[in-house]
Amino acid sequence: MPDRADAPDRFERAILDALQDDARLSVQDLAQRIGLSTSPTWRRLKALEERGIIRGYVALVDAAALGHGQCVFAHVTLAKHDRAGVAEFERVIGGRDEVLECFSTTGQADYLLRVVVRDAQHYERFLQEAVFSCPAVQQIHSNFALREVKFSVKVPTGAKA
Repeated sequence: MPDRADAPDRFERAILDALQDDARLSVQDLAQRIGLSTSPTWRRLKALEERGIIRGYVALVDAAALGHGQCVFAHVTLAKHDRAGVAEFERVIGGRDEVLECFSTTGQADYLLRVVVRDAQHYERFLQEAVFSCPAVQQIHSNFALREVKFSVKVPTGAKA
C-alpha cells in the first residue's frame, strides 16, 4: 500500500478509473480519456505498475458459463491456531482452484472463503479433500448464494470526488 507521499495524483486516479472500466484501452485511448498526451500517460501507467498499485490485468470470466454455477461462502473456524496448523490450512486452501478468495477474519469464524463449484456434490468433494482433511479445522458453516445482487472489482479511486 503506498504511503501518502506515493499516493496517486489526479491523472493517475483517472488512469485507474479508466482501466478498471476497460483494461484493454490502448495508451493512446487512455491518454485521450484522461486529458494528457501519450508519453506522460505511458510514464504514469508504468509508475503505477512499478509501485504495485496496478497488480495485473485480467479477463473477468463468467463462472456459470464454465459450469461453476454454485457460489458458496464458507466460514471456517480453526481449532488450532499454531503456526503449523494455520500455515497448512492456508497452503491447502491456496492450492485449490475453486477457492476464488480467502480472507482471515475477525468474529466467529477465522476465515471466509468464496468458493465456486458445479453443484452441491462438488462442494462436498471440496470439503472432504481440502477442509475436513486439515487437522486444524474445527468447524465450517457454508452459505450457498441464491443469486448475485452486485459484483464489482472496481476499487474507488476518488477521481470523481
